[in-house]
Amino acid sequence: MGRNQIQGDQTDDGEVAVADEAEDIKTQLGKAIAVKVADAGVLRKTLTVTVPRDNIQKELDREFGDLIKESIVPGFRRGRAPRRLVEKRFGGEVGAQVQTRLVSNAYLAAIEKEDIKVLGDPMMWVREKGAKDNNERLVDMPTALQQMKIPEDGPLEFRCEVEVKPQFTVPALDGVELERPDLSISDDDVSKQIDRIRARRGHWAPMMDGKVQEDDLLICDMVLTVDGKEVKKTENIQVFARPQRIEGIAFEDLGEKLKGAKAGDSKTLTCEIPDDYEIAELRGKQGAFELKVNEIKRIELPPLDKDYLSNMGFDSEKEYRDWVRKQMEDQLETEIKRGMRGQVRKYLLDNTKLDLPEGISSRQTERAVMRKAMELRQAGIPEAEIIKHSDELKTVAHEEATAELKLYFILEEIAEAQKIEVTEEEINAEIAAIARSYNRRFDRVRDDLAKANGIESLYLQIRDDKCIDGIIAKGKIVKMDPSKKPAEKPKKASETKAPKAEKADADEKPEKAKKEAAPKAEKPKAEKKPAAKGKPKA
Repeated sequence: MGRNQIQGDQTDDGEVAVADEAEDIKTQLGKAIAVKVADAGVLRKTLTVTVPRDNIQKELDREFGDLIKESIVPGFRRGRAPRRLVEKRFGGEVGAQVQTRLVSNAYLAAIEKEDIKVLGDPMMWVREKGAKDNNERLVDMPTALQQMKIPEDGPLEFRCEVEVKPQFTVPALDGVELERPDLSISDDDVSKQIDRIRARRGHWAPMMDGKVQEDDLLICDMVLTVDGKEVKKTENIQVFARPQRIEGIAFEDLGEKLKGAKAGDSKTLTCEIPDDYEIAELRGKQGAFELKVNEIKRIELPPLDKDYLSNMGFDSEKEYRDWVRKQMEDQLETEIKRGMRGQVRKYLLDNTKLDLPEGISSRQTERAVMRKAMELRQAGIPEAEIIKHSDELKTVAHEEATAELKLYFILEEIAEAQKIEVTEEEINAEIAAIARSYNRRFDRVRDDLAKANGIESLYLQIRDDKCIDGIIAKGKIVKMDPSKKPAEKPKKASETKAPKAEKADADEKPEKAKKEAAPKAEKPKAEKKPAAKGKPKA
């Protein structure tokens, strides 16, 4: 659907007429204005725009002419007041309206006339009213318009700075070498996944004489010491025998350290107090947690019997296992594709010489944050986690933010060159998928996205994925054994390995890669009675 069509659908005849009038003003100004362009730094231009007096007077005459017909001035009938009285009564208001119209349209006409592809809105040089010095300052256009005034005679001149899109050459897109991990779902993987699903209906049972196993729930007394001094003591806290945080401190190997312990045993975990710890004076120091195991609990799964299968919507265990396998295979394929997309992104970054203007990252980071949030929504991540991740992304290293922006420009160039389009049906399909992930109504999700400018982010996400998938389709795919770590070799611009944030599928062992993919297949709706046997509702 084109932009003009959307405008026509959403506006009445009066609004369309106003839009046509504005386009007419811009066209006239494009023929009349004088524009001077100068470099102002890396990918920055200064534009000096001069609007002739004839164009100013024409707009003033049109505005006052319309106003005379409608204005009511004491002592005169409607439409009969002399212009000089109307100018005296409404001159300031008319001048501000005409100035806004002229400056806005002259700017648009100038960048079109000089064929300048700009980023964002212009910043304008003005002398602020009431300032102690007479120096010009760079401010946004709304602020500048409040400080400016149409001259009583002569032309209107203004100066602004704009950031321009970088010029670069896109690397070869055919035959890009990409690694695809050679993974498959085994019967054992399916069994483990079924156990995870069954665990939602299980209950925690005390293990009187048992030893700690992976994922057990432990009731522990905890003592934290720093530099040999006790700083915190808590009784009967819950700790799971798997990677997790204790008091905000991450322990990636917690399950291994606790494995084999019995009730009454104590385990000591050493750590470094992180920089964001709640007690500032302890940050960066060496600490130790002593955990005394009081009780061990293990999840007791419901039997995989006829009643369970019936409640899940299946007639047989084979039917259930086939469905779980299909869910896992679909998710595994999604994870592999995500990793390969990461490889394409890295290839584009490594092989595109692209400079960005200084400071652009801080002004454009919000776009990168919104796009990352959209990826997480498409994956069904809880909104609280998305907000947390977005806050973290706003404070990431400059290099990461710059990489996001470079990719934006590269993929935009590819999309324009290949005329890649996104239909409204494709956008609605993604919104529907997000709505299903959060168990919400389609229209509510769409409204929320529209309010947060999320529709545009979703459009860009779909468009970029189309660009990248097209490169993958024409790529040279090399199957690899993810259990074998590739030999170290010098980095070259042509290397296409997935970046750190995207390569879990390619570098981890098959079991871990499949385990990471599996939990996303655990849909709560799978426990509802399916509409047709063996096919749970989506």
